[in-house]
Amino acid sequence: MSTPPRSFLNDGEHYDACHASRHDDLLFWIKMASSAKSVLELACGTGRIAIPLAVKGARVSGIDNSQSMIDQGKRNARGAGVDIDWIVGDMRQFDLGRDDFDLVVVAFNGLNLLLTLEDALACLRCARKHLAPNGRLVIDTFLPTPERLVAEDLQIDYTLPDDAKVTINARRSYDPAAQIRSLDLQVTNGNESGTDRQDVHVYYPSELSLLVSQADFDVVAMYGGYDQRRLDALSRRCIFVCTPLA
Repeated sequence: MSTPPRSFLNDGEHYDACHASRHDDLLFWIKMASSAKSVLELACGTGRIAIPLAVKGARVSGIDNSQSMIDQGKRNARGAGVDIDWIVGDMRQFDLGRDDFDLVVVAFNGLNLLLTLEDALACLRCARKHLAPNGRLVIDTFLPTPERLVAEDLQIDYTLPDDAKVTINARRSYDPAAQIRSLDLQVTNGNESGTDRQDVHVYYPSELSLLVSQADFDVVAMYGGYDQRRLDALSRRCIFVCTPLA
């Protein structure tokens, strides 16, 4: 039986099992990368986005601060028959010695993992340094609404490769002063159980606009979903497409 890791949130095997059915954004990212020869993904996890882009022919590099995520990503890439440059690193401060990426991706709430505006700005400035003059930065975050921030508690069930059944009971809370949404998690794996906590910063579109401007980007498109619908009050996603200022 697999026991809950000390922090299952950073465990690649648990991440893949938990998100095995999530594919709703893949076509969007493939479209965004259709003309990109080189792609850098920040907070790449196990390669859920990076690997399909590599399969389509892009040269992909991925940064994540979790060794477990990177190790699982390497296994996934081998299974898909693609080569990816995997990097264990901090997306707030990294230097790959390159400034020629055609596309930098921060997908599926990756930026929300940075809990302060200072950290988010540092990340965006690093992305700017690595981007080609005619490249693009694409950021995908959730659009916060009062209803979503204080939504009901949830339960997630999934099965690990060794057939172990995992149940996660998550209790949501929100600190409006700090703009931090928290999930307090009870993770049950058979007869074993453990706790974990995930904090994310809630970024509003106006904040993102200011951050990308301070990082020397121009916003060329804003979308409210992976079908590239207009961003409005009913949107669930907040997607920014940015280009570097000259």
